[in-house]
Parts: sequence; C-alpha cells; structure tokens
Amino acid sequence: MYSFKTLEIAGYRNGPVPNTFLRQDEAAREIAIVLPGVGYTCHMPLLYYPSQVLLALGMDVLWVEYNYIRRPDYRALSDAEQKQWLFTDVTAACQAALAQRSYQQVTLVGKSLGTVAMSHLLATDARFAQSRRVWLTPVLRNDEVRVQIRHSGSRALVAIGTADPFYDPAYLGDLQAAAKSKVVVVDGADHGLEIAGNVWQSLQILERVTRAIQAFVSKP
Repeated sequence: MYSFKTLEIAGYRNGPVPNTFLRQDEAAREIAIVLPGVGYTCHMPLLYYPSQVLLALGMDVLWVEYNYIRRPDYRALSDAEQKQWLFTDVTAACQAALAQRSYQQVTLVGKSLGTVAMSHLLATDARFAQSRRVWLTPVLRNDEVRVQIRHSGSRALVAIGTADPFYDPAYLGDLQAAAKSKVVVVDGADHGLEIAGNVWQSLQILERVTRAIQAFVSKP
C-alpha cells in the first residue's frame, strides 16, 4: 500500500509547485517522476493508469502538477520566460523527490510539455544519466527533445499517434535507427493518444501503451 502527501516545493519566483507524492509504505528502491502536459494533468488516463502500474511495481511516484493552462500569469509570458518557469519548477520538484529516500533507479515520465522538461533535466542534471525515460506524445519539433531521445538509447520508450500534430515519421525513423529506442506508433491517435469519437478504440490504445510502459520499466 501507499500513502500520499504534498511536498513543500518552492519553484519559480519562490512560488509553490503543486504536487502529489505517492509514497510506498514499505521501503522503495525506485521513484518515478511524472511530468504532465500544459493542460493534460496527472489525473488523466495516459498518466494516471501508468502511475498505478508503477506503484504496483513498488515505486514511489511524484506527480508534478503545474497545470499552467490555469495560470494567466504564465500564459502572458514570452516563450523564454515560460521555459524558465517550467524548468525552475521541475528542477525544484525533482530535487525534493530525490531527497525523500536513497533511490537506486529513477524513471522519468513526460507527456507533451513534460517531454520538454525531461530534456532539460537530462541535459543539466547528471543524476538522471541512467534513468529510464518514457516519452509520451513528445514535442518532436523541439531540437533538444530529439537530441535527448537520441541520447537515451535503449533507456527510452516513445509513444505517439499519427494524428498528433507533433508526429513526424522522418524524425521518428531517424531516432529509432540511431538510438534503438522502443517506439509505439498508434495509427490515427491524436495528441491525447485517443481516437476522436471512438471510446472503445481509445481504451484499447490506453491499454496498449500502459502495457508497453509496464514491460519497459520491468526490464532488468
């Protein structure tokens, strides 16, 4: 079993970083840090159900719940200032998470904007050098995202749909060939990895991606 609480985390301009820390009652050797999209929260299916799998595998889980879409002050900023806010919040959240126990393995799970945050962490913090990386609907137009997926090698799982505006088969083919990452491409799926107007097919995609994540993080 596990309990949950909010960690006290000071982020951008010393403001609080919303979060939920799901802590195993027994000792945990691994932690997963979940970085959502700008409006796709950790309570939505593509992040909630994989989190349940990670908890079932005995990991602690930190949900970083920035939800900037509800922050008009964030939306009013330039792209550079928004990135500074995001990177400051996420760096502070990871610092707090890693201080909870002496973890032997870290798994980063990012969705959309969260993949931009992941790229920053991987480029700036050596503690994530051996981390597992789950890239859900990554922002493939971002140069740094592509660089970090390429550098991730077999430590990466990528999942994206062909109806996602960030989908690019040339980028994906290049990344898969160069890095030998595990790539799940879902025909017709949008940026939420859903099929518009088809609930049952969307549920099948959710199961497919969640099972792929379970298999990926269960590898020795």
